[in-house]
Amino acid sequence: MSSLVDVTRRVLLAGSLLIGVGCDRLDQPTQTPERATERDPEAHAFFDSDGDPSELDGFIASLADVDFVGFGELHHHSVGAQVQLAVLEGMAAQDRPVALAMEFFEADQQATLDAYLAGSIDEPTFREQTGRDDNYEQLHRPLIEFAKRSGIPVIAANAPRELVTAYRESGATYADYLATLSEGEQALMPRTSVPPDDEFKARFMKTMGERGPAFYPAMALWNDAMAESSADFRDAHPEHRILLIVGVYHVAKHLGVITQYRARRPDDSVRVVTMTPVEGPIVFDESNRGEGDLVLVVR
Repeated sequence: MSSLVDVTRRVLLAGSLLIGVGCDRLDQPTQTPERATERDPEAHAFFDSDGDPSELDGFIASLADVDFVGFGELHHHSVGAQVQLAVLEGMAAQDRPVALAMEFFEADQQATLDAYLAGSIDEPTFREQTGRDDNYEQLHRPLIEFAKRSGIPVIAANAPRELVTAYRESGATYADYLATLSEGEQALMPRTSVPPDDEFKARFMKTMGERGPAFYPAMALWNDAMAESSADFRDAHPEHRILLIVGVYHVAKHLGVITQYRARRPDDSVRVVTMTPVEGPIVFDESNRGEGDLVLVVR
């Protein structure tokens, strides 16, 4: 299993970064997006961080007082989408309110997202203005529609792709790059981003090889953007918990976004769900020990 995970991460991470640091294409399963609705819903199992069998209902119950939950998905995997919806529904039924944060919406789309949730624009307009693709219907639409029906805030958690790509291509420090932007553009970006020299960096460099140094600052900026938008919402709405839906690479082993979120809100409680693919039996591999508080193994 570990070899499949490594190959999936290496090929898809490298490919997406080379075409412009496209976070939305990270962490895909090996099957094509067109097969997103052809999964066997029984071909999955839950484990805790040590590899012991776990149950989704029990995990959801444990989130009642957790401030921040990072759900690391394999993009375009329908079983993951079903589990995400179950987690959101479960958290919404608990006493504390919840907000949904999503990697797949960028900060300059927040106004459009808010307008749709408020009923001010129709769904075709929303989907056109935010660039939703054909897979949205089966994968992330159920989350947005549940949030809309339930009055759950949705955070466009990511920085605009064009600005992140421009930062990478500039070669400047983040502070220097930020100073070149207009006030409006600066408002769409995290206030600070210092690429950490930690285990996430080591994993990234191992995956990317010689391309790593050129792309790592942009990857760190994605993490900072999602961490800061979530932390800012918690600052403004401390009663709310947050469920962040994001590619698994960004939160595995409580690294990436999780590290940067904790730097901003060190007293918050945090839990992580990760997904990992297998081709054969649905079993826990030792390589996934400690990857998440709940590990979802899927075929």
